[in-house]
Amino acid sequence: MEGFSPSVMKSFAQGFTKFVDASPTPFHVCSNAAAKLEAAGFKRLSESVSWKATKALNPGGKYYYTRNSSCLIAFCVGGKFEAGNAFKVVGAHTDSPVLMVKPNSNRTSHGYIQVGAECYGGGLWHTWLDRDLGIAGRVLVKKGETKFEQHLVHVDKPILRVPSLCIHLQTAEERAALKLNKEDHLTPILGLITKELNAKTETGVEDKGLDPRHAPALLKVLGEKNRVQT
Repeated sequence: MEGFSPSVMKSFAQGFTKFVDASPTPFHVCSNAAAKLEAAGFKRLSESVSWKATKALNPGGKYYYTRNSSCLIAFCVGGKFEAGNAFKVVGAHTDSPVLMVKPNSNRTSHGYIQVGAECYGGGLWHTWLDRDLGIAGRVLVKKGETKFEQHLVHVDKPILRVPSLCIHLQTAEERAALKLNKEDHLTPILGLITKELNAKTETGVEDKGLDPRHAPALLKVLGEKNRVQT
């Protein structure tokens, strides 16, 4: 960024980190980027209609559209654009390496509630051990018999953890030759089974009607974040 003052560069860096912190998933990236584009005068398009038939595009116009709420395409039409002219393309990822919650994530082991997850992307997975982890993504909420609503969720607090074996239970050779089984060693812990059972006893509330594919404790966290009755 040659030619920019230190204050301008600092402001740019702070704005970028703020955007990254608020965009933990592709769904959040697209939502936040779309808001910035609209603030800059871009018009949202729909792929369900013909842009040519509706004359949606005009010289000098700025437009964008999304797919699956996880992919965003934005473009500007030059004031002197003619069909067949050259164009420039800039691409970037909206995703990053994560532990992705499985469609059937309800797991337990040795008295612990776990969240079944799969490794997405080329992560340095050993760096995920012994860290406080939150959860983020998109949830679909059923409204009535046939309607579903999409909600973004970002639980920015330490509710999950992937523990490693404590140092005095490993030899130096084992620590040097650390090899993680992605299926068994990278399953986050959510809580204790006994704690959940005690909570049911104290409240007298059973987890009836909840999707058995996911731990009730996880569904309750997501429901509370979205103010959805579980």
